[in-house]
Formats: sequence, C-alpha cells, structure tokens
Amino acid sequence: MWLVANYEEKFRAALGAMQKSEMKKALANKKKQVNQIERRIDELGRLFKKVYEDYANQRLSESRYEMLSGDYEVEQAEMKEKLSVLTDEIEQQEEQADSIDKFIVKVKKYMEMTELTPAILNDLVKAVYVHKPEKVNGKRVVGIDISYDFVGILPKSLFEEMKNEPME
Repeated sequence: MWLVANYEEKFRAALGAMQKSEMKKALANKKKQVNQIERRIDELGRLFKKVYEDYANQRLSESRYEMLSGDYEVEQAEMKEKLSVLTDEIEQQEEQADSIDKFIVKVKKYMEMTELTPAILNDLVKAVYVHKPEKVNGKRVVGIDISYDFVGILPKSLFEEMKNEPME
C-alpha cells in the first residue's frame, strides 16, 4: 500500500500500460466478433426471406422450406445469444477502464490503518491463492498470490522496480 500511494504515477503508468494494451486487443477482437455476428444475423434474415419467397412461389418444396427455415432460425437465435454475451463483456471491460483509479482511492483510504481487520481485507482483496509448499535451501516455502479488488494480481516485478527507484 505504501508503494502504491508513494509511487502513484509510476504504479498507474506501469499497470495502466499493461492493462490498456491487453484490454485494447481484447476489446478490438470482441468488437470485430460483434460486427461479424451482426452481419451474419442480417444475412440470415435475408436468406430466410429468400427461402420464404421461393416457397411462396412454389420453387421450393414444403419439406425443404421447413428444413432451411428451421436451420436459419436456430442459427439466428444462437448468433443473437452470442451477440448479447459479447456486448455484455465489452460493457464490463469498458467499465473496468477506470479500475486503477478506484484501486488507488481504496489504498489511500487505508493508508493510516494500524490493524488489518476482516472488513479492510474484504474491501481490498478479491482472493488469496496459496501455492503448494516447496523446499528452497532446505526450508519449506509456500508461495502466495493476492488478487486485489479492481486490479487483480499485481506482478512482483512492478514493486521491485518501484522500490529501487528514488521517490518523486
């Protein structure tokens, strides 16, 4: 917490750069998928109309019409469901764009704490992952990863870099 509060800009820049590049790629990919799905839904609508016209003009048998229209309806429903899921994911990612600022605000809120209470822990930490014990130099060592609210697991290298640099 001390490092985050005292090296706020470096923390924001380092974590922000990492998250922004990953987020931009993921968002671009999802938006591309949304465009493809929307085009396919439109295409399925046109195909369904064409099949209906062919059936109405007796260029298509009833059994063939039922098969094709059923397939198109099923695919269109699947595409709409995928579109809904992707749209929700895009909205969530865009809302997380300001997660670094929210995390820093939380850290500053607890800078003067003298005791780590369950309430503070629940507010700051999303999950704690305890790894399998290992022997290192004859000692039993257990690795722990802490996933913080809004930012997830912070890379150890980020804190090592900040500790080695002079304060601003």
